[in-house]
Amino acid sequence: MGKKIITDYSNYADADLDTTASAGIKGTTGNAAFTFTHNELTNATTALIAFHNALAAMGVGNAASVTAKNVAKATLVAALSVLTAQINIQASGDLGKLQTTGFPLAKTPQHRVMEDVINFQVARGKAAGTIDLSVDKPMHGDNGTVFAFWDIALGETPANIDEGWFHRFSNGHSITISGLIPGKTYPFAAAYKGSDSDTLVWSAIISKMVAD
Repeated sequence: MGKKIITDYSNYADADLDTTASAGIKGTTGNAAFTFTHNELTNATTALIAFHNALAAMGVGNAASVTAKNVAKATLVAALSVLTAQINIQASGDLGKLQTTGFPLAKTPQHRVMEDVINFQVARGKAAGTIDLSVDKPMHGDNGTVFAFWDIALGETPANIDEGWFHRFSNGHSITISGLIPGKTYPFAAAYKGSDSDTLVWSAIISKMVAD
């Protein structure tokens, strides 16, 4: 995945926005790596000057100066969004080019593989047609547990648990699967849930007959 600079500055504090925008516009002005044909840099520069002046005027402390500052800030944030988006397009992920601008780099989402499931348990539920599934809490953080099962009446058990099986999500580490047919045997598996981009690591498959 190519590198990018941040394009959304709406959550920046006033002083941080002023400093960050000043550094980025300074680094981009006269930068031979980029060409702006739709006044992206000019508009951002004008907006920065207006915001800087509005911050200075805040010293008087009246409501009008606060409103003017907020308007100037929104204008600068919008102008920076357009400018930095254009920089990302022209840089095409080139880290060296992006670093010459002075704008901060966006963090690349980290992809991780979740740890192995600890102590996966499959037990007959208290009610007919139910199975209780549970795992121990993992050593590191998680976002719940994904439990999976397959009804062999629908055909051969799919090899890919991620795509072929029925999934049930629990915010914790246990769940009861209901609506199963007593006397039939079902295969079950479990995996800790991380973020949406994290790879699930499925447990060994455990098969269990459902009680009536």
